[in-house]
Amino acid sequence: LLVMLAMQALHLLLCLPLLAQAQTLTVKVPSRPINDLDSEYQLKLLELALDRAGQPYKLKRVDLNLNQFTLQQELRKGKTINVFWMGTSSTLESALIPVPIPLFRGLEGLRLSFIHGDAQEKFNQVNTLADLRQLKAAQGVGWADNKILEQAGIATYAGRYSNLFRLINDGDKLDFFPRGLVEIFAERRELAAQYPNLAIEQHLLIRYPFAEFFFVSPESPKLAKAIQTGLERAYADGSFMKFFHENPRIREALASANLEQRVTISLPNPDMTPLLRSIPAQYWDYPPKQGQ
Repeated sequence: LLVMLAMQALHLLLCLPLLAQAQTLTVKVPSRPINDLDSEYQLKLLELALDRAGQPYKLKRVDLNLNQFTLQQELRKGKTINVFWMGTSSTLESALIPVPIPLFRGLEGLRLSFIHGDAQEKFNQVNTLADLRQLKAAQGVGWADNKILEQAGIATYAGRYSNLFRLINDGDKLDFFPRGLVEIFAERRELAAQYPNLAIEQHLLIRYPFAEFFFVSPESPKLAKAIQTGLERAYADGSFMKFFHENPRIREALASANLEQRVTISLPNPDMTPLLRSIPAQYWDYPPKQGQ
């Protein structure tokens, strides 16, 4: 009997490292060519959530220069990558596991635009949606925003994210590139030397109900659960709001945007998913307006 107990104890000791390894979450995140904001906001927020979830994890960044549609396919398979942050849509919510907590508290739906540095006077004359429809917007392939602009009658060109800045800088094919309020200032800082004609438009605010979520591969449901649990705990203990208010990219955007001085053009979101509609008020600073 003693020999049997000793062998069982030895077997348990040998299995413990395997059990611990099995409980460690493997987190595989794409690293994009233009990613200062990714590194300073979304990635840090993901780490905050995973820390609050209390489950050991190993985070790996995978270099990928894919358009978002192709990236979604990789995310769905769950082998190369298993989590990324994207503006939500019914397509994404049905193909992947959404974590339905807005990463930027609704700032995602406040859009400023990149334009060519010589085009500001032209945009000063834009005050209505009808005016905006005379211009052509840049968008990424597979972005949820595409439907919003197209439904509003705004002509769009969809291309690879990293190429769109060059097209605006060159100024001969596209007029404006709408970006999230926080994204645009981070991208301008990162790209200023490379694209000297890339300017932030000063007159307009395009607004629509929108949220960016963490999306997780269907192959990694435990990871999705951990991220949601961690974000909920971060709200409960105040660490989410502390992170949000103290993040330098958030502070820079809110200080620099001059929102009160801008002409607002509001667009409806034709893909207001039930999940987007049901987000609790505590997760919004800039909630969707009624009727949108």
